[in-house]
This record gives sequence, C-alpha cells and structure tokens, in this order.
Amino acid sequence: MALFPGCVASVYDVEAERAAETLLAAAGYQVIRLPAFCCGALDLHDGAAREAEAVAAHVRQAWANAKADHLVTVTPGCLSALRKALPGAPVDDPYPLLAERIDALAFRPYPGQLALHVPCTQANVARSDAALMKLLRRIPQLQLKRLPAPPYCCGAAGSHVLQFPDRAAALRERVLTRITTLDVQGLLSSNIGCRLHLAAGLEETTPDLPTLHPLTLLAQQWIPS
Repeated sequence: MALFPGCVASVYDVEAERAAETLLAAAGYQVIRLPAFCCGALDLHDGAAREAEAVAAHVRQAWANAKADHLVTVTPGCLSALRKALPGAPVDDPYPLLAERIDALAFRPYPGQLALHVPCTQANVARSDAALMKLLRRIPQLQLKRLPAPPYCCGAAGSHVLQFPDRAAALRERVLTRITTLDVQGLLSSNIGCRLHLAAGLEETTPDLPTLHPLTLLAQQWIPS
C-alpha cells in the first residue's frame, strides 16, 4: 500500500495518516508513505487545467516510483483527482481494505456517543461509508449518531468555501443545527476540508466539542495483538 499524504492533510491530518499506517499494518498490509504534495483537486475545481495536469504527472511519477499494489488516502476529497491521474490503478481510502480484514483488528470499548458526518466525497466518490460503519461498529459501547447523508453538503466542497464563504457558512449552519440537537461528545468526519469548516463553526457555538478523523478514533481504540 502506498499512502498519499496530500498537502493540507499532510499537516492537519498527520495523526489520521499515522493511524492509517498503524491499522493497515495491523491488518497485514505493507505500507509506504509517498512524498507530500497536492493531488491537484483544487486546480481541477478552479478550471486550471494546465496546473492540474502538471500535478497529475507528479502523481504518476510518485506512483511509478512506489511500485505498490494500491494507493490509499485518508482524505476522500483527493480521490477523484488521484483516480483521474491514475486511470485503472486501484485508488481508495483505507476503510474497504481494513473492512476486508476486520477479523484481524480488535478494539477497546468507547463508552460514549459521537456524531458521524459522512462527507459528500466519501458517499459519492469513495463509496466507503458502509465499510466505515462496519469498522466503527466493532468498537464496543460506541454509540453513533449519523448525520443525514448528502445532498446535505456542509459547504466546504473544495475551493467553494474560499470562493463563496457566505454560502458555505449558510450550508454549514444546517449541519451544525443538527449536531447541536444531539447529545454527543464529539464529531467524526473523514474529509479534512469538511472537518476544518465544521470545527470553525462549532468554535462559535460549542467550542468544547472535539472533531476527529474516524481513523484516529479507530487507532486510539485498537488493541495491539
């Protein structure tokens, strides 16, 4: 497995990337880490075709150098750009791979309630939400309250949050309203853009509510064999 760190995720989601490496290794996969650089998704969103193709060439070279069987990323927002750069190559987030070997993983109890936000890219591109649910349900005592699935976009949507901040904030408010009606101790979301966007909104209303990547939670609760 070659892990693609990305750009923003390589800084803000480094804990989740380490969690992915830990869990994949525990499930019997060999993991190598690629250099950190942008996948090109934001260039694609903004119509910067020349810049996007330059990044795609960088992706192809890194993939060729890795000589791996599978490319994984903890950020579902990167998947579409990575798959466009590597047509025919297996590119996924870690959840389906971990779910295939779920019997190799054991988890400590988590006696609490958490809200689960499934990003649009995870539901519609990665299509790994069922695998994620399968993994989270293996954590004893964890009670999950899943937020409504897309089309209830949180407003982040790649460069949308930068180009249309007022509209992004309005879309976020719909999600935050649902979260604040739940009796939960934290929020799980796989996409770094969504999680940063939601965390910024929660800071104004519920500053003590932590946000976490699901892989980080899984690694925290994982019991080494």
